[in-house]
Amino acid sequence: MIKIESPRAVTQLPGFAEGLFTVQDITASQAVRILKPKSHWTILDLCAAPGTKTTQLAEATGDSAKIIATDIDSERLKKVKENNTRLGINSVDIVPYEELPDSKFDCVLLDVPCSNTGVLARRVEVRYRIKPQAIKELAKTQSELLDTAATMLKPHGIICYSTCSIQKAENNELIKNFLSNNNFELEFEKLTLPSAQPFDHDGGYMAIIRSK
Repeated sequence: MIKIESPRAVTQLPGFAEGLFTVQDITASQAVRILKPKSHWTILDLCAAPGTKTTQLAEATGDSAKIIATDIDSERLKKVKENNTRLGINSVDIVPYEELPDSKFDCVLLDVPCSNTGVLARRVEVRYRIKPQAIKELAKTQSELLDTAATMLKPHGIICYSTCSIQKAENNELIKNFLSNNNFELEFEKLTLPSAQPFDHDGGYMAIIRSK
């Protein structure tokens, strides 16, 4: 990863339109880098939009893995297609959520909708819209998505769970509760707090869990 010295609109950066790079926060990039996906895997990106982690999966596997990207928001799913086209990615099949194939995957990437409390530097409005009840509702949705992902795995398959939240209820407490009720084991987890120190980065959480 590189950090440019003179920030400007991304569309004005040389090479962006040509698909030479994409933009991602250091913390957000950790999930796929730590996962180390393999080129022979079949991978489902269950909450793919706008597609930054989707293309990262493809790049990390040499554009050779079988990757299906979906999202419940069909409009935002168009962004995934735009990113794949710009970057010249060929290994990603973009599928509407309602048309997901009845197949099993080696890995499900689950970058869930969350409170965004790890990205307050960029999402100022979060301070005003996130209340304790909202966290509870989000955690319920995240838990349901985890349960869904678990049914889509091959034996000994992997779920890579990530958020841009620093709330325990959305992160380690939720994963701990899932593990206590399902035949999975924790292989890795990491909470990153936001920092303005070099290199500045957002906050977030990731966990890798494997079915037994």
